[in-house]
Amino acid sequence: MHPLARRIALLVSVFSLLTGVFLLGYNLRLITEEARGVALNLWPVLLIGAGILLVWDSTKKRAFAAADRSRTVQFPFPASAPASELTCRVQFSYGKLVTGQADGAPRLVTEQVGPAPSPSIQEQVIGDRHEVSIAIGQPLFPAHFQLHNTWRLELPTAVPLHLFLQLHEADLHMDVRRLDLESLDLKAESGDHQIVLCRPRKKLSARIYASGSNLSLVLPARVFAWVRLLNPFCRVDYPQGDLEKKEDGSLVSARAAELHGSVDVEVDGPLRTLYLDIDDSLEA
Repeated sequence: MHPLARRIALLVSVFSLLTGVFLLGYNLRLITEEARGVALNLWPVLLIGAGILLVWDSTKKRAFAAADRSRTVQFPFPASAPASELTCRVQFSYGKLVTGQADGAPRLVTEQVGPAPSPSIQEQVIGDRHEVSIAIGQPLFPAHFQLHNTWRLELPTAVPLHLFLQLHEADLHMDVRRLDLESLDLKAESGDHQIVLCRPRKKLSARIYASGSNLSLVLPARVFAWVRLLNPFCRVDYPQGDLEKKEDGSLVSARAAELHGSVDVEVDGPLRTLYLDIDDSLEA
């Protein structure tokens, strides 16, 4: 659903709830005839209030666009002992999430226009395994928040990674070719999503549920890849020489003579177009 339509639907729901409560109170004789008459005369106030909210939200968006007050804030991960395994859970909405390698210490870098709450970063340590959770509270009317809200998630390169991402009305650009990613669990709503996977040491498992229009998935070369598409109505584009389509609709790598690890990808959801490709940039 379009963001504006979503907000209008919310206002209509609130209006219906207030109307239902008022009529129920009148039927139960909890509301007098005088109160009913006043309410019938003043009900357009609800429409005026809803219009003011929508106009205020749109005006705030234009004001931030004109001011272009972008600010960048860095949030380093909690400092702790070196980890043998890192699990990262991210909840992100209204913007663009960029995931890649960290030049130094792992951190989250945010680029936003106007005031915004700081993301919550929490860490849990179980032995030598670390789990980092990142989330942020979103406003009820986030029109201005969508103008320029970019998160850059910079992750360590020498640690086995497990990523759990939940995206709401957000774009995704993930390039983990330099990372040691072992598992990926992605749930994404509307938006364009681009994922470039790494060559695993042994096996990389990815579970993707996408509701957006396009998903671009780039697989590593010289690796056995198995892509299972659970949505039979999704359009699939892939180079004919790199992948072969099986009878069950799944796609596997054709160059079986050059196996080094395996990638298992499961794609589900009301996705429109899935683009598959093989990345040969690291072969040199």
